[in-house]
Amino acid sequence: MTRTEQSLQGRQRDVLLTIARLEQTSELISTALIARTMELPRQNIRQYLLALAGRGLIHYTPTERHTTPIHLTPQGHQALGHPIPSAGFPILGEVAAGPPTLTGTHVEGHALALSDVLPLHEGDFLLRVRGKSMTGIGIFPGDLVAIRPTNNEPLSGTVTLVVLPGEGTATLKRWHRKNGTVTLLSENPDVPPLTLPTADVQVQGELIGHIGLRKDQRS
Repeated sequence: MTRTEQSLQGRQRDVLLTIARLEQTSELISTALIARTMELPRQNIRQYLLALAGRGLIHYTPTERHTTPIHLTPQGHQALGHPIPSAGFPILGEVAAGPPTLTGTHVEGHALALSDVLPLHEGDFLLRVRGKSMTGIGIFPGDLVAIRPTNNEPLSGTVTLVVLPGEGTATLKRWHRKNGTVTLLSENPDVPPLTLPTADVQVQGELIGHIGLRKDQRS
């Protein structure tokens, strides 16, 4: 048992184990989901997450309206005695580029040496695109998009990963805010824009690059 394993006790360990289990599902790992799973108050979970993030065991960067997917770091896996995942950036699931659908945090695999071609930093992650609403900028179904978590509101025109209200759905859209509303634009004239109260939209990150994989589907 490592020193980290020995010092990780009580609720912090329980929360870390819960995140590890949820990583194997297709659900978006959020503070609310962990709280429901563990049947504990969300504020308590938030404090445990902040402590775990401070120890470098999880990726968790919350603000009032901005959330990023919660997942274990290699140090977090080591603290639980798990094999350390291969080096690289995690592929956390799929993102809608069309009608919003649930996005997950199941780790499909790891991509190596992407930093040679994309400006990736620690904490960035990949999503596989599903849907055709971003084809106007060359993002097609099956492609991978690189997302950088952010605590700041996106600048107008930024392609942004957002969670929509009500059903916990996530989508990739271009962000345009006007006063108290935000319009989420597609890059396909067949997909209508979404206009919502800004306070109802949670920002998860910004697009920093993409990798085209399905050239056979280009038209």
